[in-house]
Amino acid sequence: MPAQTVSPADKLKADIQSVRNDLTQAIKDSSLSSLRDSASELETTIANLPLRIKQIRSRKYAYNKLLESSAAEFQRQWTFKRSTIFSQINSESAQLTGLLRPLESRISTVNERATTPAAVAQLKSEVSNLKTRIDAAESTINGLFDDLKSAVSKTTTQLNVIEKTLDQCDSASFGFLPSESIVMAVKATWARDGSEDKNDPEGILFLTDQRLIFEQREQVATKKVLFVTTERKLVQQLLFEVPVFSITRSKSSKQGMFKNEDWLDLELESGAFDRQVRLHLDGQDCNTWQKLITQAKTRELENDRAFKVDQAAVEKVRNAPTQCPNCGGALTQPVLRGMDTITCPSCGSKIRL
Repeated sequence: MPAQTVSPADKLKADIQSVRNDLTQAIKDSSLSSLRDSASELETTIANLPLRIKQIRSRKYAYNKLLESSAAEFQRQWTFKRSTIFSQINSESAQLTGLLRPLESRISTVNERATTPAAVAQLKSEVSNLKTRIDAAESTINGLFDDLKSAVSKTTTQLNVIEKTLDQCDSASFGFLPSESIVMAVKATWARDGSEDKNDPEGILFLTDQRLIFEQREQVATKKVLFVTTERKLVQQLLFEVPVFSITRSKSSKQGMFKNEDWLDLELESGAFDRQVRLHLDGQDCNTWQKLITQAKTRELENDRAFKVDQAAVEKVRNAPTQCPNCGGALTQPVLRGMDTITCPSCGSKIRL
């Protein structure tokens, strides 16, 4: 079937509509409203940072000690840049509006009968040049606060993760020790036999400065009709916890066809509930988790504290007995900061620290 030819009149009509559409978009872009909105959003975000940081500290989040100083620095930089940014937006917008007016006037008189294709082509070229001018103005103004925006975005992302972690702690089915500090939490699946299957428990993996904890937290089918689940219930229970110092080795790996699956392989010392643990993380980087586990174990994390550990709790651990005062048996239970008692494995008596 032969291709349909477009008549010169139809082509001219289409070109006129195209240049009008381009001008409408240029009018919208020339106000630089997206830049103004972006700058205003950044201003609000920076203003809210101190309150968000204060709130996570009130919820006992101890790490990222530079958060407060970063927020203060963002405020200082914004105060310095703000006037220039908005003045530049107003100035550039006014100049662009001035360039638009003659084009608007000329294009408003364009019609298929009285306008030549060459005249339409000329108008289209002028509108294209104006668009280039708008893009250049946006690029220049963005350059005034791109670095600050990027740094604030990084801090905001950190706060989002911290707030989600604290929410996961608040809804946990188990308790944290009085002076235990949460580091991170992430959705995860525990591959109990080493390879993930549909029966493996899903839940939340918690890392504190003293323990690695996995809590099952998932909706489990309780009733099926013709293989279709009709009823579910929430199963929430602590499945394992280990002191971080009992993790003898941790390995992170990216798996899957597109290397987008984050996995952690842990080796535990003799006496732990298991010697090997495999975890599939959902939504966080396995390399970050491996690094945090190592830093918790080596106590390097303590250098990033915003407030110090209760020294009385530290002394309790340091002075914990190694022999049962009742039967003389060896006390082998790990003693963690915040514990008040330990149980003798030989006679079962509770020993107050």
